[in-house]
Amino acid sequence: MRILCFGDSNTYGYDPRSYFGSRYDAENRWVDLLAIQTGCEVLNAGQNGREIPRTEREVQSFLRLLTSVNPVDLLIIMLGSNDLLQGHSAASTASSMKQFLQQIPMEKQK
Repeated sequence: MRILCFGDSNTYGYDPRSYFGSRYDAENRWVDLLAIQTGCEVLNAGQNGREIPRTEREVQSFLRLLTSVNPVDLLIIMLGSNDLLQGHSAASTASSMKQFLQQIPMEKQK
């Protein structure tokens, strides 16, 4: 099984103790632990500071990523924290996530 994890610094594995943006060791990143525990191929597409894609350019960038790593059996999206930190309300963040998710093709691409 091939899993794509698309998210923010929590997915990337950012270590907040580091001034220069280091990552936790693989033994401490949830994406790597998921791979170890399941035996699946897990792709880490985490990026520090990422918010929910809202613009056409951001959505198209995500769709290009999805196409480039296909086939993917499972997509895990972990976003919203940075949106809230930037002052978006919970309702606005949920609405943005819904709009983003509706633009993702749900059938497995070959």
